[in-house]
Amino acid sequence: MKYLTIVRHAKSSWAEPGLADHDRALNERGRKAAGAVATFLHRTYFGGSESPALLPAPERLVTSTALRALSTAQIMRETFALPMDKLLLESGLYLAEAGRILEVMRSLNENWQHVMMYGHNPGMHDFAERILARAHIPKMPTCTAVIMALPHEFWGLTDWQEAQLIGYITPKSLERRFPELYAGISREDGED
Repeated sequence: MKYLTIVRHAKSSWAEPGLADHDRALNERGRKAAGAVATFLHRTYFGGSESPALLPAPERLVTSTALRALSTAQIMRETFALPMDKLLLESGLYLAEAGRILEVMRSLNENWQHVMMYGHNPGMHDFAERILARAHIPKMPTCTAVIMALPHEFWGLTDWQEAQLIGYITPKSLERRFPELYAGISREDGED
């Protein structure tokens, strides 16, 4: 069995008019949300606290080359205490459609049991909807993580409607469930 966690990049800044889309940085809320989601994943799923791991820790973080996705992955890499060489840039994930994300996933090293991929909507949401067998992801706001189990021993065999949903984590869900830990990581109007 393989495990895949997909993450939509955290909230980015639109403060610099004329800046290329690829070069937009995270804003303050995005940096806070990336750290919060990473901490939750690390402590709850990957054994980063006193409790045992529910899943194997990710062996690689594969990210779009866009600054906002790379920054999200970098914040999480630091939280997971992974060495820098575990973070891989994949230009094919920049604004990728679902089919391209599947191609990237199928090309992953077969020795890796758990990979996290960082990208953009609408492709990430479409990918989650198509890869999951019996689950529906209502939306994928910024910094959402979707954790899935795949029924194969090989990434290359994966196809649509095969994955099992393990977790769906949004900044808003963390803020609602643990307001004392995660205040200010989502929009106040409830839109994310």
